[in-house]
Amino acid sequence: MSKKISFPIHTVKMLVRREVFSTITSWGPYVTISLSFLASSFLLVNYLGGIKENNIHISEDPLNFPLFISLVVVSFYLAIVSIISISREKDQGTLEVLFYGPVNCLSYLVAKFVGDLCVYVVLATLLVLYYALVSAVTNLALSWNLMEGLFLSLFAVSCIISFSLFISALTSRMRSSIIWLVAILVIFLGAYVSNSMLLRLDGEALSSSMFYLRNMVGAISKGVEWISPFTPLNKGMQAIAMGNAWLYCLNIFHSLIYSFIFLVFSIVVLERKGVRG
Repeated sequence: MSKKISFPIHTVKMLVRREVFSTITSWGPYVTISLSFLASSFLLVNYLGGIKENNIHISEDPLNFPLFISLVVVSFYLAIVSIISISREKDQGTLEVLFYGPVNCLSYLVAKFVGDLCVYVVLATLLVLYYALVSAVTNLALSWNLMEGLFLSLFAVSCIISFSLFISALTSRMRSSIIWLVAILVIFLGAYVSNSMLLRLDGEALSSSMFYLRNMVGAISKGVEWISPFTPLNKGMQAIAMGNAWLYCLNIFHSLIYSFIFLVFSIVVLERKGVRG
């Protein structure tokens, strides 16, 4: 007989409320959003200084790049929150207690995923208020592209959350979860930086070994793009800058598929490893 899948809606709602309340009542989200505001303000001050000195308009959407930096800062925070969520409850023994009640792997991880998304919605609301204030003070346009970026970010952040939950389900301790996350992000970043540096080299001046190395690193970088949870955000913001609606919609679709796959992987891994694994 096939195993019956149980999905208690009431339990999921309770777990989501628990997840959101415990996060928004901590100092982490507000320190993170403050850091994102500082980074964005620094970029905007430099931008306005460039306009004043050169008397030119540098960008059609001057708030888009500061928004991208804000989203990167917030995304890293949510990655950390998601990566330690399961392993921390394993360490504290609360996960085992939860699974004695009407909680299974499916409802637990769906609640974690939805809860972290709700936290992001709170942070995104603060971002909207911040950029509306910036627009009012500086007279920089709050463009439609900025709104598109914020809408896209909801799907892009879902990729980061699902990927982090998957790593958290794989690991047994909070420390090992963080180490794995840092190591994976370093690998992703290393592949991207190495490929960018090698692409800048003159192909005609390269030796045969360097030519093959560039091709190999390029292939690895392409593979990393499919795996990295930060790709939809990066590609999506590029699509907005190019005004490519098809690429923009494709990134949203890619984000939905990516999030679903890694959430399913997380459920399968947690079921096989168990609450103590």
